[in-house]
Amino acid sequence: MPLPRLSLPLALALAATSACTGSSADPSVGGEQLFQEGLALYNQMSYGPAAAKFDQLLADYPTSPRADNAGYLTGRCAYELKDYQGAITKLVAMRTEYPVSVFVHSAAYFTGRSRFSLADFATAAPDFRAAVAANPMGVFVDNAQYYVGRSLFEAGDLVGARPELAKVESGYPMSSYLDNARFYLGRAYLDAGDFANAIPPFQRVFLTASSSYADNAQYFIGRAHYGLGGTNLDAALVDFETLLSTYPTSQYLDNALSYEARIFADKVDCVTARQKLTQLQTSYPASPEIVPTDTYLTGLGC
Repeated sequence: MPLPRLSLPLALALAATSACTGSSADPSVGGEQLFQEGLALYNQMSYGPAAAKFDQLLADYPTSPRADNAGYLTGRCAYELKDYQGAITKLVAMRTEYPVSVFVHSAAYFTGRSRFSLADFATAAPDFRAAVAANPMGVFVDNAQYYVGRSLFEAGDLVGARPELAKVESGYPMSSYLDNARFYLGRAYLDAGDFANAIPPFQRVFLTASSSYADNAQYFIGRAHYGLGGTNLDAALVDFETLLSTYPTSQYLDNALSYEARIFADKVDCVTARQKLTQLQTSYPASPEIVPTDTYLTGLGC
């Protein structure tokens, strides 16, 4: 399974930075100098020193017009430093203290991302929903919608994940998370054994040029055809052969060979099944697929 995309696309990162700067304010206003110093450090990715400035502003100037912005940015600093629990604490405090702030959208999103990074998927989903609700036009809204569905998927709610992931396709067709959403929509069907409905979203992954999920989608299309059985076994063979020939660096190459061996065993072609197993053993001697594949073939009399 591909790893979650935990780094924001550069365009979004720049958009987030510009959204935090605001217009220049009177430096004599309480906390403004600290805010600008912190912001300069933040833009330089010096997140520890930046957080110290923002925290000082919150402590010394709690009524500053920059307080909500500083509260969000100190949480963002913790997130960028991978202090996810610290980020949650700071961002939840900011959202509680300034519930109508324009930064609630971003703060809710990064609260969710922090919980997701800690594998607290069930709790992350409400944060992502809150980000969407806070600003349906916000810079992170498509990301948040994707992570609602992804969080539900990771929490095991395959049925609940489907409509949320589908909303990315219907509502945000230009999202950088579109291929992710399509892939996990397919997984939400396949993992529940609904192989027929899994195939179309996997196929739509290929509509995103050079998608990092393309090889994964190709493999799972094969898995779906295999799951359907019968005449679909021939389609599955084509799918797995396409993976092997088109994506030579895929993490699923040994899996594909395993399924090819199983298909030939299912078709009572034991000679070819054993040839595929030998290819698997030779090409990927450390693969965990070798033993179960051998066991499967033996069980079918091959």
